[in-house]
Amino acid sequence: MNQTPQTTQSTEHLDPHHLDPDKLSAFIDGELPPAEQQGIERHLTGCHACTLRVLSATQLKAATARAGHRFAPPPEALTRLTAQLRSQTQTQPQLQAETKRTARIYSMPSLRPAAWAALAAAILLTVSLLAWRQLHQTSTLATELLDQHLATLSTGAAPQVISTDRHTVKPWFQGRLPFSFNLPDATALPPDTTLKGADLTYLNGQPAALLLFTIHKHEVSVFLTQRATGPTLTTLPGTRAGFTLQTATTPDLHIIAVSDVNPADLDLLVASLVHAQSLA
Repeated sequence: MNQTPQTTQSTEHLDPHHLDPDKLSAFIDGELPPAEQQGIERHLTGCHACTLRVLSATQLKAATARAGHRFAPPPEALTRLTAQLRSQTQTQPQLQAETKRTARIYSMPSLRPAAWAALAAAILLTVSLLAWRQLHQTSTLATELLDQHLATLSTGAAPQVISTDRHTVKPWFQGRLPFSFNLPDATALPPDTTLKGADLTYLNGQPAALLLFTIHKHEVSVFLTQRATGPTLTTLPGTRAGFTLQTATTPDLHIIAVSDVNPADLDLLVASLVHAQSLA
């Protein structure tokens, strides 16, 4: 019996309508112009193959970032370098006096520029390290948010509490979190928005509630943390790897929503959660 041989090469790599690897990587890193970025987002809404490739590549980048954080300089590095520069500054007069005694080559005016250069280098180093720490913390938080959201998309993932009833989800967190929160009634949620369940998680080392919603069949992860001990949200990017990160604050809570749904629909969900916190 004659059988038609099966090709082992995926046709998606030959199809010009699919994303090429360079374009995919640039899209995930947010390096494309806004118009081109939006065009790819529209393409992903109708291309299952490219969506899976973006999801896989994003997970790989997240894992790589976490591995890289293991070798990040410790916070004490700034303290050690500052102390070393201060020690060098203190010994400078002694070196100057010895130089005068031995050679008289360097005059006081010629030493002053060197001192100013050392001071400028110390200031530049301090500012650079502080900026690096801020950028590192921002990148780490955004990666952690996206990584946890991607984990909820796994076929084997299941919430710790599965319910569309806020009267079931909210009491489940009592005794598990050092803070409380309100959930809007189903009728107060935006159109075609459904509560799926919730998880107890940790964000930036602090306990957090992870609420799971769907909007037009798009999965949404909403993180609630205590404002007093929660992460700083002002430095979070608005988008990351094709996902929107929407943030809001109340007197007691930080709210962070992550999804690939239309940003306007995500804003409506976050607004309903903010409004629920003002209800008794």
